[in-house]
Amino acid sequence: MGSIIKTIRLLAGMCLLAISVSAQNIDVKGTPWEGDEILKTPAYRVVAEDSIRSIQFEGLSYKGHTKQVFAFYATPGMLKGDRSIDKQLPGVVLVHGGGGRAFREWVLLWARRGYAVIAIDTRGNGANKEHIENGFEENGKDTPYFDVTLPLKEQWMYQAVGDVILSHSLLLSFPEVDKKRTALTGISWGGVLTSVATSLDHRFRAAVPVYGCGFLAESGRMKQQLDKLSLLERETWIKQYDPSVYLSRAKCPVLFLNGTNDVHFYLPSMTQSAALVSKGQVLIKYKLRHGHGHGWNNQEIGTFIDHYLCNGPALPKIKSLRLQDNILSVKAVSSSPVQKVVLYYTTDTNVEQEKCEWYFTEAVPSGKKWKVELPQKVVRWFVNVTDSSGNQLSGGLQE
Repeated sequence: MGSIIKTIRLLAGMCLLAISVSAQNIDVKGTPWEGDEILKTPAYRVVAEDSIRSIQFEGLSYKGHTKQVFAFYATPGMLKGDRSIDKQLPGVVLVHGGGGRAFREWVLLWARRGYAVIAIDTRGNGANKEHIENGFEENGKDTPYFDVTLPLKEQWMYQAVGDVILSHSLLLSFPEVDKKRTALTGISWGGVLTSVATSLDHRFRAAVPVYGCGFLAESGRMKQQLDKLSLLERETWIKQYDPSVYLSRAKCPVLFLNGTNDVHFYLPSMTQSAALVSKGQVLIKYKLRHGHGHGWNNQEIGTFIDHYLCNGPALPKIKSLRLQDNILSVKAVSSSPVQKVVLYYTTDTNVEQEKCEWYFTEAVPSGKKWKVELPQKVVRWFVNVTDSSGNQLSGGLQE
């Protein structure tokens, strides 16, 4: 009898140890997700398989049951029909945006790059956009992004952030995945979720929110939606879910990527978000269109993640930026030759960001620096450096 009790105590101790180790890496204290449920490794089942795998895994508690979440999973070995090559793989979690789903083509892109990759659906749907049993329930065709009138565990943001973190735990449980080399990237609303999840889940080694960021109450279409709420609901949503509340907790390098004229997420909001992250960087693309494919096809996402997970070359960066007598002096560094340095600027005032006209002027080499004149009446400007591989990085938005 004594040996049985000792065994039970040992197992209980092991469980507590597992939770405590997870708790060190998932920082949810003082957040809506606080508790042991977010720390679990979810059970899953395979629902279909060809060159990639369709799975459903257990999410957080939802409407009296455990929610089901659909995801695609793939590895390089699965694509080639040889699982023996799947060893110590870097991993990546992919999060879609509004109106999206788990995209098969996005999974293939990363698996071909050499990653174990999981792409989740945060809307309660499966591979063909059909609703799955016990999945999240939307209001008709609309995702209730800002609804805080529902019970906490029925709110979309609460559930979706949980989906991201639990999918990461599932990814890390697969034997072919290197536990110390995983990253996260999301598009639009997936970028918002990425911003929150990477702030709470410190097992990620790099993250790239595309379009989505924090400070949504000051940002384009996001502000319009928040302004439709009552004052109490608006304040509640911001306090519970806006990434600006959490981004200072982020420990890994985070690259925020957006376009000059994005209608949903404004550049000042992105810049402020990056400033909260100790290892935050920004990339502003000239007139980048908003969309899943337009977002994930930016080569800098792969370069950034490859650098931190696979020791690949880093993105170029601006080491120093000095303005004197309307002349910008830029010092750029790169692991490959710097191809060009470009000043982008707008003189528009009192217009929405999406309507601003942006202009650009290439800087000229001057010794070890690049120089360019800043035109008169500039309202906002930024400088991009491009290396010989076509990778860009920005020096931050200036006003």
